[in-house]
Amino acid sequence: MKWIYLLAPFVGWAALVRTRAVGAAVFAVLVGLAAAIVGPEYGWFFIWPKADLQAGYPFVAALVILAGVLGERWLRGPRPENRFVDPESGAAVAFCIHALAGGALVLMYQFFAYDAFFPNLAEVPLPPGLTIEHVTGTEGACGSNFCSRTLTIGSPAGVTADQVEARLRAALAADGWTPGRNGTLVHPHGWLVDPRVSEVFVSGRTVELSGSDGSTAR
Repeated sequence: MKWIYLLAPFVGWAALVRTRAVGAAVFAVLVGLAAAIVGPEYGWFFIWPKADLQAGYPFVAALVILAGVLGERWLRGPRPENRFVDPESGAAVAFCIHALAGGALVLMYQFFAYDAFFPNLAEVPLPPGLTIEHVTGTEGACGSNFCSRTLTIGSPAGVTADQVEARLRAALAADGWTPGRNGTLVHPHGWLVDPRVSEVFVSGRTVELSGSDGSTAR
């Protein structure tokens, strides 16, 4: 089902494309959009608004294809009529179905994406020279509203625990983390669709990384 969701815009554009230059450009942009969806799932990279990108993918892809259609119309003029094949209508129906799937995904996140979670280690921006020496993995503690794992931060010789904490807090603040309750720093896990929150508590070389359901801040 996921691959049908990802490949539907490619099929729609394949039914409409008329020129190599515009066709290749639109395909390249669609590949980039699809990579932004599957990349975090396979650990290629980390992005915060994963849920928002998944829900907005069909709408953005439709705009990209519309731009391609208009670009080809400007280059080659109106599409010749064909009484046997009407690719525009077929693609329009496919886009409507795809948009409905995106809307359903938004509703799914609103109703079901409230569970506590173990945040990805990539959510913590490590300054140059600092490394994660030990992590409790996904077997950390889970409470009623959050799951947490403990990280031990390594550093070059001569860097004290207080310096590690100061550098890490500065990196978190630069990455958009804001002060929360009881000395924590918090960051929204998504933009509009995913209401959950990532939290960190830094004490020297020890970092407690938590994933909250968004209902409360510790």
